[in-house]
Amino acid sequence: MQSFLPNMFYYGFPVVLLTTTDEKGNANITPISCTFTLSTHAVMALVKLNKAYENVLVVPEVVFNLPTASMWEQVDTIAPYTAKNPVPAQKAEKYTFAQDKFAIGGFTPLPSQKVRPPRIAQCPIQAEAKVTEVIDRNGYVLVELEFVVVHAEDHLVMDGDKINPLAWNPLIYNFKHYYGLGEHKGVNFALRSQQ
Repeated sequence: MQSFLPNMFYYGFPVVLLTTTDEKGNANITPISCTFTLSTHAVMALVKLNKAYENVLVVPEVVFNLPTASMWEQVDTIAPYTAKNPVPAQKAEKYTFAQDKFAIGGFTPLPSQKVRPPRIAQCPIQAEAKVTEVIDRNGYVLVELEFVVVHAEDHLVMDGDKINPLAWNPLIYNFKHYYGLGEHKGVNFALRSQQ
């Protein structure tokens, strides 16, 4: 076993297509994967160089649009674009300005029920959320959120209010590589005790 401190320790998270809007109602999509959820709350990390960061400060509402593993190429199509104009110097070598990432990615905006940013029709799970706190960490922020409504395709819902893990195949971002889920291995002890 080797011991080291990598410059990036990004061991795999689900991809979220985060939709936000600015004060004029212009929508933006930002692919992110630094998120975690607990009950009806979530935390996400946003780099301050992203338009999403600016949008969250002026319109503190977002939608977590969850793509499937099969959507990885569609997600990656918008990855080299930023809605920041001009493009920040730190991003200029790899990123290009784009006003409409919906068109570039072939995504269809849908009106949300309880927040201003739109949902993405192609994503089978969409979670509308309101920002509750933004915590500054120098070059990035931690954003705390509360979900206000979740939309999911019928085949993904079980017991009326749960996502069926056997039907859901999220897109996973692992050390800058896209993955889906492997074979099902089993269930947690708490579920086994209920069976």
